[in-house]
Amino acid sequence: MTTSRLAMLFLVPVLTTGCASTASATRPAEPATEAAAPEATSSAPSGYGYSKDDPIHVGGGVGGEHEYLQHLRGPQGQKVRYERHGSCCAFESEGAPFGSGLLDVYVVTYDGLEEPVMLYLNMYDRKDPRAPEGFRLD
Repeated sequence: MTTSRLAMLFLVPVLTTGCASTASATRPAEPATEAAAPEATSSAPSGYGYSKDDPIHVGGGVGGEHEYLQHLRGPQGQKVRYERHGSCCAFESEGAPFGSGLLDVYVVTYDGLEEPVMLYLNMYDRKDPRAPEGFRLD
């Protein structure tokens, strides 16, 4: 038997076995779904920034969100603390990749605030962001 035939006898089974895979090995069991919008407490403020229907349009991506939040203050100038809660609420946007994006939800608090609040931010579109009720921008 020639060397090339020996090589073929060895390589063909190895190559065909290496290419075989199952669908479950390459795909998750269930498709990913959008996270549900967080539930607001009954005492939570409403209006601009507090609702997925009226988010704060900061633009600039994640950096724009952080810049906005770094300028956000409590009503007496208190520095805010924030943590990203997640993303929700798909929407169409020319500024977003592929024409659609998700809102980011941040839990925000400051010294003297009874309960943290959730603010909805749009990192894709900028529309003259302002402070939501109970906050100010410095």
